[in-house]
Amino acid sequence: MNKILIVDDELNMRLVLAAMLKREGYEGASAADGSEALQILKSGPIAAVITDLKMPRIDGMELLNRIGREYPEVPVIIITAHGTVATAVEALKIVALDYITKPFELEELKNVVSKAIKS
Repeated sequence: MNKILIVDDELNMRLVLAAMLKREGYEGASAADGSEALQILKSGPIAAVITDLKMPRIDGMELLNRIGREYPEVPVIIITAHGTVATAVEALKIVALDYITKPFELEELKNVVSKAIKS
């Protein structure tokens, strides 16, 4: 089973995404910030990461940079309510597979996750 890491400081967002991923046949792991996410990445294989940008301690852009350096094979999907064209371009240049602004349709995220797993 493919394990997807959800990184968001909002508990409800993590729960909703974990439930959606489970219905799609994925195993979910979750972290409240980038620091927790890096610990989970060290603990075993992760097929893809879905991360918010604005979080305490290590934010989404720093997490994206770290994943790009340390886990370049792991696709990253950015989800954020604070999206700008500049941050989207920067994220995609670093390593992000896709950039989705909140609120988003779960169907859109399902399609992006499916693409990430196949890449």
